[in-house]
Amino acid sequence: MSWPTFRDGASQAVGRQLSNPSGVGGRLVGRIMGIANRLPVRALIQALEIRNEHRVLDVGCGDGSALAAIPHAAWRCGVDRSETMLAVARRRLRGPIDQRQAELLLGDMMKLPFEAGSFDRFIAANTLYFCEDVPVFIDGCRRVALPGALLGIYVTSAASMARWRFAGPATHRHFTREQLEFELDQAKVDLRARSIRPLWLPGAIEGLIAIARLD
Repeated sequence: MSWPTFRDGASQAVGRQLSNPSGVGGRLVGRIMGIANRLPVRALIQALEIRNEHRVLDVGCGDGSALAAIPHAAWRCGVDRSETMLAVARRRLRGPIDQRQAELLLGDMMKLPFEAGSFDRFIAANTLYFCEDVPVFIDGCRRVALPGALLGIYVTSAASMARWRFAGPATHRHFTREQLEFELDQAKVDLRARSIRPLWLPGAIEGLIAIARLD
């Protein structure tokens, strides 16, 4: 096997672990991403203006760090397709779960397992890379949203993602600001009900934060 072939295969293996972490490798990748996500998750939570009375759903909750960062919320729930990451999140949120202030579920972001009128705020940080149909995902959030609910999205920009072999198009969707605007248009999110802004991170990494009202 040539070095370029090995390198590309290894990069795709890491990309698959980022998509759905499993086993020892998944726990390691999850730990690294938990550190890398601290600043964008903090910025996204701030942009969502989460209040004491809000019921919050973290879609693709990973290690549970975003939910742990909002202890004041009335109810916190996370959904992830990785049992490996949910095990980490359960340990992190053991207290709130035992006190019935939080819940974690194994599930599919395209088929949210909740009733209508369940949540005020939705967090989708670094999840759209693995979303097959963004408008369908947003419609699913609408279905379970309370009046005035907000969806917060964070993605690293396509220009920054292009520098990382492990996040290539074989495993990750890439988004420019224009592509994110297009997806929101397709989901029928009114221009007056949304905003997109850049978030600059260490290493000249550009992120994008989108806030969309789900009415």
